[in-house]
Amino acid sequence: MTKTDADAPPQQKSEPRGPEVKASGMSQLRRWAVLLPPLAGIALCVPLWMATTQWPTGGSEGGPGPAFFPRLLIALFALSMVVRIVQDIRTVRRGEPVGQEEEDDEALPEEGAELEASLLSPRRVAIVIALSVAYVVGTIYLGWVIATFLVVIAFLVLAGKRNLLIVVPLAAVVSIGFAYMFVKVVYLSLPTGVGIFDEFSIRLFELIGAY
Repeated sequence: MTKTDADAPPQQKSEPRGPEVKASGMSQLRRWAVLLPPLAGIALCVPLWMATTQWPTGGSEGGPGPAFFPRLLIALFALSMVVRIVQDIRTVRRGEPVGQEEEDDEALPEEGAELEASLLSPRRVAIVIALSVAYVVGTIYLGWVIATFLVVIAFLVLAGKRNLLIVVPLAAVVSIGFAYMFVKVVYLSLPTGVGIFDEFSIRLFELIGAY
């Protein structure tokens, strides 16, 4: 070793520059921003729950009242959002990518494969949140039968079943059949909606013999 090399000061690791630190901070903010949709979903549960206070909690036959089913949906939706938040927090803390689209976005996991939170893209989460909120709002203002009919159609279309000759009759059978079972067998009062939707639901329940 020469004298020049010995006298040379030790090299120090370069610290991140200002733009690099700023970019890293913005990246962290974008990673944590994945929590905003489920948090917004939980916040939306409050006005939806308040909208059900206009209905009685007890039914005429001694069973649950019209407020039971919407509140059950709201509670399940809030619980699913809490689970989603916990999954996202664990994913972010592990440093794993959150909400990245897969190359084959429509590919389904193999049978028996464990579903990881990172496989759920933000678009899919947004669709689930939108459908859940629309269903709760629909049961309040359109009535349970109409809301279930529309949600079943939306679910089947998103699942790839676009033959309306099959989708529409199947949605009608599911919504009317479950409505008859809930009202006539389980004695569960379902929301009938407001205005003209209320009249339609009552006439339909009378037609199928539920009332």
